[in-house]
Amino acid sequence: MSASMSFHGDPSTWVHFHDYGTDRPPILALDGDGYHLTISVFESRSPADHKEFAEKLAQTVTGYLAAVDRWAAAQVADTATTQDG
Repeated sequence: MSASMSFHGDPSTWVHFHDYGTDRPPILALDGDGYHLTISVFESRSPADHKEFAEKLAQTVTGYLAAVDRWAAAQVADTATTQDG
């Protein structure tokens, strides 16, 4: 399966997951006004596939957060320089 889409979260976006215990795999969800996005692996895939996907997702999100932190720090520094100038 292949898909391409853009998702633009905002402060009202609710990021959460559905935990079904040991009955079925969890589902990551992003919800907001007028949209609902779920991210998971097909339930028919092996537990190892689910774990591998979750680990890749966590690594990527960690990198995304680091990039946002660098970008935000640069924006604050640029604003401070502009205000001082």
